[in-house]
Amino acid sequence: MSVYDDLNFAPLFITDVFATYRQAPAWLNTNQVEPGERRFPHVTNSAAGNSVAGFIPRQSAGPNPGNAITIGIDTQVVAYQPVAFYAATKVYELRSPHLNAHNGLVLVSLLRRAIDKFSWGHKASAERLRKTRIMVPVTTNETGDQMIDWDGMTRLGEELLASAVTSVKNARRNGDFDAEAELPDLQFEPMFITDVFGSMKASTAWYDKAKLRATGEAAYPFVSRTKASNGVDGFISKQEKAPERGNAITIGLDTQTVAYQPVPFYTSQNIQILRHPRLNQDAALMLAACLREQMGKFSWGGNGATLGRLKKTRIMVPVVSSSPLERVVDWDGMTRYGRIVRARAERDMSVVVGVD
Repeated sequence: MSVYDDLNFAPLFITDVFATYRQAPAWLNTNQVEPGERRFPHVTNSAAGNSVAGFIPRQSAGPNPGNAITIGIDTQVVAYQPVAFYAATKVYELRSPHLNAHNGLVLVSLLRRAIDKFSWGHKASAERLRKTRIMVPVTTNETGDQMIDWDGMTRLGEELLASAVTSVKNARRNGDFDAEAELPDLQFEPMFITDVFGSMKASTAWYDKAKLRATGEAAYPFVSRTKASNGVDGFISKQEKAPERGNAITIGLDTQTVAYQPVPFYTSQNIQILRHPRLNQDAALMLAACLREQMGKFSWGGNGATLGRLKKTRIMVPVVSSSPLERVVDWDGMTRYGRIVRARAERDMSVVVGVD
């Protein structure tokens, strides 16, 4: 039985849940950063990387203390910041003396659900957020007054984190390769995307999110043009169309987002599917990175990543000689390189989350 089953939820204004609701005091834009050793997260309106766009040095003004929840007003992104940080403009901080790393995870999820009603055309302004209610666990004190159940949220957060750590442990490759191995010395050359992959075509398993069938087990990733969470915008049940097969790289047109999809999935509109018979999860790590690097030349507006432009785009990939006059993609080299990089990432991740 989960802790969740014992909790009672009620709607409360955000400003009644948190003691502090304000723009983060220590804020600056990237072009205002003073030089020095990069130590502090720079929290922006980005949905990726816990809203951390990068790390910056200590500035003349000290950073915002850690143990806070941040909301990017323009993009409606929510994240928990465990350590001291600087913010970009229009990043709000939410604080409470009861907030901690465990109940903070629960509150981030509750906030994300509540502000999902906002969009680019109806942004989450500071005033709109002030009037927004979120569903939070509540309890009743001895005098019959309703109070926020901080202890219950903490226990739920501890349970969820323990489950996540177990999932991380189960997902690891369990030492089938060496994190200390030397990375192969690869030779890179530019090649058209269409020469690297066997196929590149629009998804046939796409749906408008508003028209998805809501019933059934939510077992399939729904890949959209978001940059966060590997492009996955939630999980859905099996639809009338068959899902796309796994082991593919996806590119979101317009947003230039790139991700590897290991399992069967559905998509939103304007998602290109890239496949190759020799593609695997290790080589895909490298190819996704190569594609993202080149996608940087595209942008919103008139210079977005259209299918026609992608077909004319070259990416730098490892190559080997198949004959004196022909160079082909070095799939073996990419696979080994990606395998070692994954081993190192899993080693570092084990230290962070405490997995033996």
